[in-house]
Amino acid sequence: MNTTIKLKHAGFGLFLVILVFGLFSMCKPAQLSLDGWTFFPDKKNEVLTINHADLGILLKDVRLALKEKDGISGLSEWKVRSEKQKLIISTQKPKETTWTLSIAEKAITISCSADNAVVQGIAPASEDRIPARIESQDNEILYTSLGFVSSNNIYCLFDRGTDTMIQFPEQSDFKRNVLEKKSMDITFPVNGGCQISLIQDYYVDVLGLKYYRPKLERFQSAPVGWCSWYCYYMGTTEADMIKETDALAEYVKPYGLEYVQLDACFTKGKEANYLEWTKETFPQGGKWIFQYIKSKGLKPGLWVNIYGSNYAKAENTDKYPENFYLRDVDGNLSGACCTADKTVVRLDYSNPEVIEKHLKPMFTIFKEDWGLDYLKDAGWGTWMDYYDKNKERAYDPTRDSRELYVDAQKALRETLGPDVYILGCAMHEVGLGFGVFDGSRIGGDDKAIWHPEKEGGMSMQTYFHSLFGGNYLNNILWHSDPDTVMVRNPLTLDEARTIVTTIALTGQLYMVSDFMAKLPMKKLDLYRKTIPPTSVVPVDLYPYKIESNKKDGVVWCCPKVKEYPRAIDLKVNGVAGIYDVVAVFNWGEEVGTKTVSFGEDLGLETGREYLAFDFWNQELKEVTGDRITCSIPSHGTRVYVIRPILDRPQLVATSRHITGTISPKQVSWEPTQSALSGSSEIVEGAPYSLFIYVPEGMEVSKVEANTEVLFHKMSSRLLEVNFSGEFEKQGQTMLNWTIAFGTMRCHYSPDFAENRT
Repeated sequence: MNTTIKLKHAGFGLFLVILVFGLFSMCKPAQLSLDGWTFFPDKKNEVLTINHADLGILLKDVRLALKEKDGISGLSEWKVRSEKQKLIISTQKPKETTWTLSIAEKAITISCSADNAVVQGIAPASEDRIPARIESQDNEILYTSLGFVSSNNIYCLFDRGTDTMIQFPEQSDFKRNVLEKKSMDITFPVNGGCQISLIQDYYVDVLGLKYYRPKLERFQSAPVGWCSWYCYYMGTTEADMIKETDALAEYVKPYGLEYVQLDACFTKGKEANYLEWTKETFPQGGKWIFQYIKSKGLKPGLWVNIYGSNYAKAENTDKYPENFYLRDVDGNLSGACCTADKTVVRLDYSNPEVIEKHLKPMFTIFKEDWGLDYLKDAGWGTWMDYYDKNKERAYDPTRDSRELYVDAQKALRETLGPDVYILGCAMHEVGLGFGVFDGSRIGGDDKAIWHPEKEGGMSMQTYFHSLFGGNYLNNILWHSDPDTVMVRNPLTLDEARTIVTTIALTGQLYMVSDFMAKLPMKKLDLYRKTIPPTSVVPVDLYPYKIESNKKDGVVWCCPKVKEYPRAIDLKVNGVAGIYDVVAVFNWGEEVGTKTVSFGEDLGLETGREYLAFDFWNQELKEVTGDRITCSIPSHGTRVYVIRPILDRPQLVATSRHITGTISPKQVSWEPTQSALSGSSEIVEGAPYSLFIYVPEGMEVSKVEANTEVLFHKMSSRLLEVNFSGEFEKQGQTMLNWTIAFGTMRCHYSPDFAENRT
């Protein structure tokens, strides 16, 4: 009896276990995981999450919908099941549909039984997962970005940490999420079948940068400074440095210039080395020059080829041991690249003592005693070539030249710490110093002429090749240095505008090499309106139209661009709003008419009205239809700030900076008071203008500010309000302003009265 009861109880218990397990299985949401992908359907809320093991969430809050004539309608009453490599979702209302999500190794495919099916979702898109285009999407416009931007013709996201390009369907509509700017609202049609695919190891395998490493945030924006080389070359003197430092402090330091960098010239002769400079030209020595630069509120920088040292007069002792130097097969020393003369010879970094007893002590003095803030770390990679040819005579011939090159750079970084900016100049495999250098040269030397004097010679064409060809590296892996910016004669004002515009709208390293005390005000003003660099990030993540510069699949230095872009489109999301700064170029030898369309070329929303403000000429440009057409001088540019027209007064641009992001700190519209107000960080004592679009039927009623309003004037619906920049309290630079508007009143005039009669 008891045994029977026990068996019955046991059988009932087993039944309950099976029943509960069955019910749990029925309630458990179907999900699918395969090849790193996982689909998480939320049947209750009828949304889906698409996840990848390496990337985390690719899309969340995914809704299935149909595109109708009157808009997009969501589908409900989901039924979900998984089978093999597919997740199948059936919907009942407002229409029965069947959706199939299939997984492959590097892609997922979405299909639907309805022809008008669309997918809506939210994609994470922070600073580490950025809007991007690949080479197949090129439209001869170079895209860059500042802030959290989106565009109708950008449908890829690049994940920096994993070096993965995420490709959404080409018809995708990307828009920044209103509530969360680090997310994108994405809608794309299924059209019978579409894919979300991954290009893994994008920079490493596709672009050939085997040393890929995401840029470190030691310096968010590229530096801006002055370099002595293209003014004085090897003839630079102490007097030259004093003269230029004084001019820099007076004319451009208030606008953001920071560094004053001396290039090679100071180690001439057997009695000079990196610490004891040439007496004839630098009688008070390097430390004195550094202190003078600092006394003017600027930061000292220096060119040093760390792979060389003076053989006759060592920096840290009377004489270094013979095994500190490299020699050829005949035992001869070799002059280090680019130094003042052959007294500086190549060191042997296969001997670890060279790092410990030469490199580290010398740069400790530079930093701790002299106050070094910026290092141009030179050499052009020739040390590696020489070592490879003569390594049998090296201290340790088993060591690899690239490994030794990087070991020296790592020791240098360790010695200088994170606060000293290091500009690299390996000029061999691009990326040899990723993670160590803050920036790097990416091309050859330029010169203050537009075209080279002979084929293959130096000119600003070298600069453009480097800037366009290496822009895809900038602020992704380091700051790209296209070499110095120059605007002096014989470069024309139009050519000079093109030069400064390209560096400002790409945010690359900005070093000037002009005679600053002699520069005409019109050209000096070009620098004032384009410095400092901003944290511009490239959207076009590929070398722009370059001829092949790979060796054995690895990217080499000095890109050569087959064709320059016809425009740069900097997309901005900042304090002053969401807008585009578009530079249209004329690379030809004659005046040319150029056209840029808002939709096809710039990816702007069609069917809207836009303002186009000509930045350099400070006037509104007439917009015809959905495009801008303009006449541009030879080698010149037109720069337009393009904004959608609002039904109220709106800030269009300022006189301070080409990007419109440097001075505005706050801008707001008070509808109840019909007032536009804000605050701007301006240059003390320098006049400053706001350019404001005023709709038809409105006029200015009052302007208030904490500095003198010099004037306000209206021309073609464009209001310019000009402030003096002089404040009661010295050192104040924050301008607070309010501009009130009212309905335009009719003013009596005889002509008006006569016309009415």
